[in-house]
Amino acid sequence: MNHSIPLALLLGCSLLGACSDKAAPVPAQASAITPPAPAVPQAATETAPAADGPVAAKNDEMKTPEARARDSKLEAAMMLAIFGKNYRPDSDDALADLPDPDSKEAKADKLSYVVSAVSHKLLPDGRAILVANAETANTEGTAESAHASPGLLNVFYLAPKGKPGDESWQVVTRLENIATLGSSGQLGDVHWVSLGAGKQGLAIRHGYTGQGYTITQLALFEIGAGKVTELDGGIDLHSDNEGACGPETDNCWLVDGNWHFAAARDGGAYDDLLIDFTGASRKIKPGVQVKEDQEPPRLVTQMNGHARYAFDGKKYKLVEGKNIVPEV
Repeated sequence: MNHSIPLALLLGCSLLGACSDKAAPVPAQASAITPPAPAVPQAATETAPAADGPVAAKNDEMKTPEARARDSKLEAAMMLAIFGKNYRPDSDDALADLPDPDSKEAKADKLSYVVSAVSHKLLPDGRAILVANAETANTEGTAESAHASPGLLNVFYLAPKGKPGDESWQVVTRLENIATLGSSGQLGDVHWVSLGAGKQGLAIRHGYTGQGYTITQLALFEIGAGKVTELDGGIDLHSDNEGACGPETDNCWLVDGNWHFAAARDGGAYDDLLIDFTGASRKIKPGVQVKEDQEPPRLVTQMNGHARYAFDGKKYKLVEGKNIVPEV
Protein backbone atom coordinates (compact mmCIF):
# COMPACT_ATOMS: atom_id res chain seq x y z
CA MET A 1 0.00 0.00 0.00
CA ASN A 2 1.16 3.48 -0.70
CA HIS A 3 1.55 5.87 2.22
CA SER A 4 2.07 9.09 0.26
CA ILE A 5 0.56 11.98 2.24
CA PRO A 6 0.08 15.58 1.05
CA LEU A 7 2.46 18.05 2.69
CA ALA A 8 -0.47 20.25 3.72
CA LEU A 9 -1.88 17.35 5.72
CA LEU A 10 1.47 16.78 7.39
CA LEU A 11 1.61 20.41 8.45
CA GLY A 12 -1.95 20.40 9.67
CA CYS A 13 -1.65 17.26 11.76
CA SER A 14 1.57 18.57 13.28
CA LEU A 15 -0.26 21.61 14.59
CA LEU A 16 -2.67 19.19 16.28
CA GLY A 17 0.23 17.30 17.83
CA ALA A 18 -0.31 14.12 15.82
CA CYS A 19 2.92 14.12 13.80
CA SER A 20 6.55 13.41 14.46
CA ASP A 21 8.11 15.55 17.16
CA LYS A 22 11.38 15.84 15.28
CA ALA A 23 12.46 19.46 15.70
CA ALA A 24 15.40 19.91 13.35
CA PRO A 25 14.84 22.97 11.14
CA VAL A 26 16.39 21.11 8.20
CA PRO A 27 15.47 17.43 8.50
CA ALA A 28 18.36 15.01 8.78
CA GLN A 29 18.69 12.63 5.88
CA ALA A 30 17.65 9.07 6.62
CA SER A 31 20.35 6.43 6.35
CA ALA A 32 18.42 3.22 5.72
CA ILE A 33 19.14 3.59 2.01
CA THR A 34 22.68 4.57 1.11
CA PRO A 35 22.74 6.11 -2.36
CA PRO A 36 25.92 5.99 -4.12
CA ALA A 37 20.09 56.52 13.20
CA PRO A 38 23.14 58.90 12.39
CA ALA A 39 23.50 59.98 8.78
CA VAL A 40 24.56 57.13 6.56
CA PRO A 41 27.08 57.61 3.76
CA GLN A 42 25.32 57.79 0.40
CA ALA A 43 27.35 54.94 -1.02
CA ALA A 44 25.96 52.64 1.65
CA THR A 45 22.45 53.00 0.30
CA GLU A 46 23.11 52.87 -3.43
CA THR A 47 25.71 50.20 -4.07
CA ALA A 48 24.67 46.58 -4.38
CA PRO A 49 26.86 44.16 -2.41
CA ALA A 50 29.43 42.38 -4.55
CA ALA A 51 29.55 38.61 -4.47
CA ASP A 52 33.02 37.30 -3.78
CA GLY A 53 32.79 33.61 -4.48
CA PRO A 54 30.93 31.04 -6.56
CA VAL A 55 30.27 28.56 -3.76
CA ALA A 56 28.44 28.50 -0.47
CA ALA A 57 30.26 29.84 2.56
CA LYS A 58 31.53 27.42 5.17
CA ASN A 59 28.91 26.07 7.53
CA ASP A 60 29.29 27.13 11.12
CA GLU A 61 30.32 23.63 12.20
CA MET A 62 33.32 23.84 9.83
CA LYS A 63 34.71 26.95 11.52
CA THR A 64 37.26 26.97 14.32
CA PRO A 65 36.08 27.82 17.85
CA GLU A 66 37.97 31.12 17.59
CA ALA A 67 36.19 32.01 14.33
CA ARG A 68 32.80 31.16 15.81
CA ALA A 69 33.57 33.33 18.86
CA ARG A 70 34.52 36.28 16.61
CA ASP A 71 31.35 35.83 14.59
CA SER A 72 29.21 35.72 17.73
CA LYS A 73 30.79 38.90 19.09
CA LEU A 74 30.33 40.70 15.79
CA GLU A 75 26.72 39.59 15.42
CA ALA A 76 25.97 40.64 19.00
CA ALA A 77 27.19 44.16 18.17
CA MET A 78 25.00 44.19 15.07
CA MET A 79 21.95 42.97 17.00
CA LEU A 80 22.52 45.72 19.59
CA ALA A 81 22.62 48.34 16.82
CA ILE A 82 19.43 46.98 15.26
CA PHE A 83 17.31 46.43 18.36
CA GLY A 84 18.85 48.66 21.03
CA LYS A 85 17.36 48.03 24.48
CA ASN A 86 15.27 45.17 23.08
CA TYR A 87 18.42 43.13 22.50
CA ARG A 88 18.96 40.55 25.26
CA PRO A 89 22.64 39.60 25.52
CA ASP A 90 22.00 36.84 28.06
CA SER A 91 19.91 34.87 25.58
CA ASP A 92 21.61 36.36 22.51
CA ASP A 93 18.33 37.41 20.93
CA ALA A 94 15.91 40.32 20.79
CA LEU A 95 12.26 40.66 21.72
CA ALA A 96 10.86 42.93 19.04
CA ASP A 97 7.61 44.02 17.42
CA LEU A 98 7.70 43.20 13.72
CA PRO A 99 5.15 43.22 10.88
CA ASP A 100 2.72 40.32 10.68
CA PRO A 101 3.72 38.46 7.47
CA ASP A 102 0.15 37.18 7.05
CA SER A 103 -1.35 40.67 6.97
CA LYS A 104 -1.78 42.44 3.62
CA GLU A 105 -2.47 45.84 5.19
CA ALA A 106 0.26 48.47 5.03
CA LYS A 107 -0.45 49.72 8.57
CA ALA A 108 -1.28 46.38 10.18
CA ASP A 109 -0.58 45.92 13.87
CA LYS A 110 2.84 44.52 14.68
CA LEU A 111 3.31 41.29 16.62
CA SER A 112 5.92 40.23 19.15
CA TYR A 113 8.77 38.03 17.94
CA VAL A 114 11.99 36.53 19.25
CA VAL A 115 14.72 37.44 16.76
CA SER A 116 18.09 35.67 16.56
CA ALA A 117 21.11 36.30 14.36
CA VAL A 118 21.74 33.50 11.86
CA SER A 119 24.59 34.67 9.63
CA HIS A 120 26.34 37.79 8.43
CA LYS A 121 28.38 39.00 5.48
CA LEU A 122 31.10 41.64 5.65
CA LEU A 123 31.37 43.61 2.42
CA PRO A 124 34.59 44.99 0.92
CA ASP A 125 33.53 48.60 1.53
CA GLY A 126 33.10 48.00 5.26
CA ARG A 127 29.33 47.56 5.28
CA ALA A 128 27.65 44.40 6.53
CA ILE A 129 24.50 42.37 6.02
CA LEU A 130 22.92 40.42 8.87
CA VAL A 131 20.44 37.59 8.32
CA ALA A 132 18.17 36.93 11.30
CA ASN A 133 15.43 34.47 12.15
CA ALA A 134 12.20 35.51 13.85
CA GLU A 135 9.66 33.28 15.57
CA THR A 136 6.48 34.12 17.43
CA ALA A 137 6.91 35.12 21.08
CA ASN A 138 4.52 34.28 23.90
CA THR A 139 3.43 36.64 26.67
CA GLU A 140 6.54 35.72 28.66
CA GLY A 141 8.83 36.86 25.87
CA THR A 142 10.09 33.44 24.85
CA ALA A 143 9.81 31.72 21.49
CA GLU A 144 6.68 29.66 20.99
CA SER A 145 6.81 27.72 17.73
CA ALA A 146 4.92 24.59 16.80
CA HIS A 147 6.58 21.88 14.77
CA ALA A 148 4.89 23.17 11.62
CA SER A 149 5.68 26.83 12.33
CA PRO A 150 8.14 28.32 9.80
CA GLY A 151 10.97 30.67 10.58
CA LEU A 152 10.72 34.25 9.34
CA LEU A 153 13.51 35.74 7.23
CA ASN A 154 14.84 39.16 8.26
CA VAL A 155 17.70 40.96 6.51
CA PHE A 156 19.42 44.07 7.87
CA TYR A 157 21.94 46.29 6.07
CA LEU A 158 24.44 48.03 8.34
CA ALA A 159 27.26 50.56 7.99
CA PRO A 160 30.22 51.02 10.36
CA LYS A 161 29.92 53.74 12.95
CA GLY A 162 32.70 55.59 14.75
CA LYS A 163 36.40 54.85 14.41
CA PRO A 164 37.78 51.73 12.69
CA GLY A 165 37.93 48.88 15.17
CA ASP A 166 35.11 50.23 17.36
CA GLU A 167 32.82 47.41 16.17
CA SER A 168 29.91 49.80 16.25
CA TRP A 169 27.19 49.81 13.62
CA GLN A 170 24.28 51.86 12.38
CA VAL A 171 21.29 50.45 10.53
CA VAL A 172 20.88 51.43 6.89
CA THR A 173 17.93 49.26 5.83
CA ARG A 174 15.50 46.95 7.64
CA LEU A 175 13.76 44.18 5.71
CA GLU A 176 11.56 42.48 8.28
CA ASN A 177 9.64 39.20 8.02
CA ILE A 178 10.03 39.08 4.24
CA ALA A 179 9.73 35.29 3.78
CA THR A 180 8.56 32.20 5.68
CA LEU A 181 10.71 29.08 5.46
CA GLY A 182 11.48 25.91 7.38
CA SER A 183 9.80 24.41 10.42
CA SER A 184 9.94 24.47 14.21
CA GLY A 185 10.35 28.25 13.99
CA GLN A 186 13.69 28.04 12.16
CA LEU A 187 14.62 29.10 8.63
CA GLY A 188 17.08 26.31 7.92
CA ASP A 189 20.69 26.35 6.72
CA VAL A 190 21.78 29.70 5.28
CA HIS A 191 24.53 29.88 2.64
CA TRP A 192 26.04 32.99 1.05
CA VAL A 193 26.46 32.31 -2.67
CA SER A 194 27.44 34.06 -5.86
CA LEU A 195 24.62 34.12 -8.42
CA GLY A 196 26.93 35.51 -11.08
CA ALA A 197 29.55 38.20 -11.51
CA GLY A 198 28.89 40.84 -8.86
CA LYS A 199 25.60 39.24 -7.78
CA GLN A 200 25.37 38.31 -4.11
CA GLY A 201 22.81 35.72 -3.13
CA LEU A 202 21.40 33.65 -0.31
CA ALA A 203 20.61 29.97 -0.63
CA ILE A 204 18.54 28.61 2.25
CA ARG A 205 18.11 24.86 2.63
CA HIS A 206 14.89 24.33 4.53
CA GLY A 207 12.43 21.52 5.13
CA TYR A 208 9.99 19.61 7.23
CA THR A 209 9.47 16.14 8.70
CA GLY A 210 6.07 14.76 9.72
CA GLN A 211 4.65 11.25 10.18
CA GLY A 212 7.93 9.77 8.97
CA TYR A 213 8.00 11.74 5.69
CA THR A 214 10.74 14.30 5.01
CA ILE A 215 10.99 17.00 2.37
CA THR A 216 13.89 19.43 1.94
CA GLN A 217 13.94 22.35 -0.49
CA LEU A 218 16.27 25.12 -1.61
CA ALA A 219 15.17 28.76 -1.56
CA LEU A 220 17.16 31.36 -3.53
CA PHE A 221 17.31 35.11 -2.93
CA GLU A 222 19.30 37.89 -4.56
CA ILE A 223 20.80 40.44 -2.17
CA GLY A 224 20.65 43.78 -3.94
CA ALA A 225 21.17 47.42 -2.98
CA GLY A 226 18.88 47.66 0.04
CA LYS A 227 16.51 45.00 -1.21
CA VAL A 228 16.12 41.23 -1.28
CA THR A 229 14.45 39.51 -4.22
CA GLU A 230 13.14 35.96 -4.07
CA LEU A 231 14.29 33.97 -7.11
CA ASP A 232 12.77 30.65 -6.06
CA GLY A 233 11.21 29.59 -2.79
CA GLY A 234 11.17 25.84 -3.09
CA ILE A 235 13.32 23.70 -5.39
CA ASP A 236 13.10 20.10 -4.17
CA LEU A 237 16.43 18.72 -2.93
CA HIS A 238 15.56 15.69 -0.81
CA SER A 239 12.70 13.48 0.24
CA ASP A 240 12.27 10.15 1.98
CA ASN A 241 9.67 8.14 3.83
CA GLU A 242 12.11 6.16 5.94
CA GLY A 243 10.34 7.10 9.16
CA ALA A 244 7.10 5.65 7.81
CA CYS A 245 8.56 2.60 6.08
CA GLY A 246 7.09 -0.57 7.62
CA PRO A 247 6.31 -4.12 6.52
CA GLU A 248 3.08 -2.96 4.83
CA THR A 249 4.60 0.03 3.04
CA ASP A 250 4.65 -0.84 -0.64
CA ASN A 251 7.42 1.59 -1.61
CA CYS A 252 10.17 3.05 0.57
CA TRP A 253 12.53 5.63 -0.88
CA LEU A 254 15.28 8.14 -0.25
CA VAL A 255 16.48 10.63 -2.87
CA ASP A 256 19.02 13.36 -2.19
CA GLY A 257 20.40 16.17 -4.35
CA ASN A 258 23.81 17.86 -4.30
CA TRP A 259 23.66 21.40 -5.70
CA HIS A 260 26.09 23.97 -7.02
CA PHE A 261 26.17 26.93 -9.38
CA ALA A 262 27.93 27.02 -12.76
CA ALA A 263 28.28 29.62 -15.49
CA ALA A 264 25.06 30.11 -17.45
CA ARG A 265 25.03 27.90 -20.52
CA ASP A 266 23.41 30.69 -22.55
CA GLY A 267 25.96 33.26 -21.37
CA GLY A 268 23.46 35.03 -19.14
CA ALA A 269 24.38 37.25 -16.20
CA TYR A 270 22.99 34.79 -13.64
CA ASP A 271 24.67 31.44 -13.10
CA ASP A 272 22.74 28.20 -13.62
CA LEU A 273 21.86 25.97 -10.68
CA LEU A 274 22.88 22.34 -11.15
CA ILE A 275 21.58 19.48 -9.00
CA ASP A 276 22.79 15.87 -9.12
CA PHE A 277 20.37 13.38 -7.57
CA THR A 278 21.16 9.97 -6.11
CA GLY A 279 19.01 7.56 -4.17
CA ALA A 280 16.97 4.39 -4.34
CA SER A 281 13.49 3.01 -3.94
CA ARG A 282 12.60 -0.36 -2.38
CA LYS A 283 9.34 -1.94 -3.50
CA ILE A 284 7.85 -5.11 -2.02
CA LYS A 285 8.35 -8.04 -4.37
CA PRO A 286 4.99 -9.00 -5.91
CA GLY A 287 3.34 -12.22 -4.82
CA VAL A 288 5.41 -12.64 -1.66
CA GLN A 289 3.67 -13.80 1.53
CA VAL A 290 5.31 -13.02 4.86
CA LYS A 291 4.30 -13.26 8.49
CA GLU A 292 2.76 -10.29 10.24
CA ASP A 293 5.32 -7.61 11.14
CA GLN A 294 7.99 -9.43 9.16
CA GLU A 295 9.90 -7.27 6.69
CA PRO A 296 9.11 -8.50 3.17
CA PRO A 297 11.77 -8.91 0.48
CA ARG A 298 12.08 -5.83 -1.69
CA LEU A 299 13.27 -4.90 -5.14
CA VAL A 300 15.83 -2.10 -4.98
CA THR A 301 15.87 0.38 -7.86
CA GLN A 302 18.55 3.03 -8.08
CA MET A 303 17.27 6.56 -8.61
CA ASN A 304 19.79 8.87 -10.24
CA GLY A 305 19.21 12.08 -12.12
CA HIS A 306 20.34 15.56 -13.05
CA ALA A 307 18.53 18.89 -13.25
CA ARG A 308 19.64 22.27 -14.52
CA TYR A 309 17.83 25.47 -13.56
CA ALA A 310 18.35 28.80 -15.34
CA PHE A 311 17.25 32.32 -14.47
CA ASP A 312 14.54 33.54 -16.86
CA GLY A 313 14.55 37.17 -15.77
CA LYS A 314 12.28 36.62 -12.77
CA LYS A 315 12.75 33.12 -11.38
CA TYR A 316 14.91 30.03 -11.69
CA LYS A 317 13.24 27.54 -14.04
CA LEU A 318 14.02 23.93 -14.93
CA VAL A 319 15.63 23.92 -18.39
CA GLU A 320 17.33 20.53 -18.56
CA GLY A 321 16.83 17.10 -17.05
CA LYS A 322 14.27 16.31 -14.39
CA ASN A 323 13.87 16.84 -10.67
CA ILE A 324 13.29 13.26 -9.52
CA VAL A 325 12.65 14.01 -5.84
CA PRO A 326 9.35 12.21 -5.00
CA GLU A 327 6.55 14.36 -3.67
CA VAL A 328 5.33 13.92 -0.13
